[in-house]
Amino acid sequence: MNHSLLVKPEEFFREKVSEAISNQNLLISQDVESYVVNLLVDFIDPTKLEANGQDILGIDTPLALILKSALEAPPAHRLKIFKSMGDISLYLAGFFQDYFNRRIIDVSYYISMGASAYDNVATIIRNQYRDPQFADTFGRLSERFDQLVEVVAEVSENQNAEKPIDILSVYDRWTRTHSERLRRSLQKIGIIPIETSMRERQ
Repeated sequence: MNHSLLVKPEEFFREKVSEAISNQNLLISQDVESYVVNLLVDFIDPTKLEANGQDILGIDTPLALILKSALEAPPAHRLKIFKSMGDISLYLAGFFQDYFNRRIIDVSYYISMGASAYDNVATIIRNQYRDPQFADTFGRLSERFDQLVEVVAEVSENQNAEKPIDILSVYDRWTRTHSERLRRSLQKIGIIPIETSMRERQ
């Protein structure tokens, strides 16, 4: 094996995240971009996702239960649980979008919960720890959450480039989100999405 060809996970995801941000013409601050890279690296090892050392707050735990745990936790643990909730929401909403096809809870639920979780982290850091720099980072993570989901989704899409595309599920997601990334995916296979008015979408 030629070890010179091996790429560290940090380098790999930094390249992929940077490429996705560029492809989507987004303006993402360096600290937020680095956070997303580190999050993807961490998800290689699921044991790193435990919050407060409790397995019940792992990736398989429903977000509603994680939120309940955060609200009932002592102040010292609340920040860690909210951060875990935001991380899990971002990863699942971006990396496993096919999972949400035709399910009662769609990706918008994870976007809403994740953005709220990071906003809570920002508030706690600002009010309790008086650290405006980290508070601003999580504030931006919250504000740009939907865009970051698209970034992670493109990284996932590139990871599974050889997997056959489920045209109906991709088109269905596009009709609900009008994502530019999904539009490009459809156009690559010769399908031009048809714009509809807001009234028709309803």
